[in-house]
Amino acid sequence: MRTIFQNVHVVTVNGENEVLQNGAVEVLDDRITYVGSEPPKDTAGARVIDGKGKKALLPGFVNGHTHLPMVLFRGGADDMELHSWLNDRIFPLEAKETPESITYGALLALAELARAGVTTVNDMYTQNRALLPALEKLPLRATLSMGLFGQADNAQQQLEDNVRFYHEVNGALGGLVRVGLGPHAEYTATAPFLRQCADTARKLGCPLHIHVSETKKEHVECKARHGLTPVGLLDREGFFDDNQALLAHCVWLEEADMDLIARKGAAVLHNPCSNMKLGSGFAPVPGMLSRGIKIALSTDGAASNNSLDLWEEMRLCALMHKGNTLDATAVRAPEALYMATRGAALALGYEDVGSICPGFQADLCLVDIDRPYYHPMTDLVHHIVYGGNSRDVVMTMVAGRVVYEEGRPMNVDLEEVYDRVQFFYDHLFNV
Repeated sequence: MRTIFQNVHVVTVNGENEVLQNGAVEVLDDRITYVGSEPPKDTAGARVIDGKGKKALLPGFVNGHTHLPMVLFRGGADDMELHSWLNDRIFPLEAKETPESITYGALLALAELARAGVTTVNDMYTQNRALLPALEKLPLRATLSMGLFGQADNAQQQLEDNVRFYHEVNGALGGLVRVGLGPHAEYTATAPFLRQCADTARKLGCPLHIHVSETKKEHVECKARHGLTPVGLLDREGFFDDNQALLAHCVWLEEADMDLIARKGAAVLHNPCSNMKLGSGFAPVPGMLSRGIKIALSTDGAASNNSLDLWEEMRLCALMHKGNTLDATAVRAPEALYMATRGAALALGYEDVGSICPGFQADLCLVDIDRPYYHPMTDLVHHIVYGGNSRDVVMTMVAGRVVYEEGRPMNVDLEEVYDRVQFFYDHLFNV
């Protein structure tokens, strides 16, 4: 399949942060083959999309931390702090789930993500096999890590099942799917279990995805239990050594924690909306940026956010840290866009995702900039971050395949998905 975009403003997010005015991009099969000012002269057999100077082409957005099926609980656990939210509402609701409800919940989430220009997700959930039928219908690039609860009686069986899942699924859907390990958090694990997860990930060569220092309570209680912060405990148990560690939230990091993360090369998955909605606090992102820590913007699940809109996370990230630090330069617009695209891809270990460059994966989103808030055309990146929104996305492409266009996800009957999700809410959860 060959696609040519012409007369589009190309927001490359490359090393020079180039923006090409009325540029052209060629896609052949799953790769970007050309980026330049003039479109290829030979268009035989290609689909030509002419932006007429009123469209922008961006790298697909990369959502660093999700729980896809939790859209099923959207609006069902609002205005609660994390630990009550988790123990009193979410865990009891999740105990009622079925493989079918998880599949349809994931499909609704994927449709919402594709509509917002998201092409890659890093997900943590428990019944991960039920996510695969949804990804087969709406194939985003995905890293799937099983949520593992190391204090449970069946902790060893959970880990063994995650390893089986890795061997069954890693590399599926033509390489779109990767599998990782997902020990849920320090407070739901034991120290030996964390070490076992770290050792297992090293042997498999797969990512480790975990919640870290999301709340003050979690952070303080870990220090009381172990005499170490959560990051310090993970380091003691070998979590960072020769592993790709993905640390979700990191709201209550101390200076020494940030130094350690930077030194070990771990990545932080930053969730602005979820952290504010749950009253968890403000992650020290400016301090992380100053240390060169890899950061991926993330939405978290829709039960603690209500939205899977990475555009909103990008704008809030650029604004909230200015307000919290009283520094208008704390997170600049290009940094926010980078954390939602190329920076997030690198944080998750994707070397050829997140930029519009020849040889990169053709993960792209086409945006309508024929809107009042994109004018006058002063700085397109600033307009995208501070004024744009997900409703501007008109097409999303993953590995050269269109998965969303002009208001509809491809190969998905949204009305059926809405009906099934409502049925599950009425008959499984609202009882």
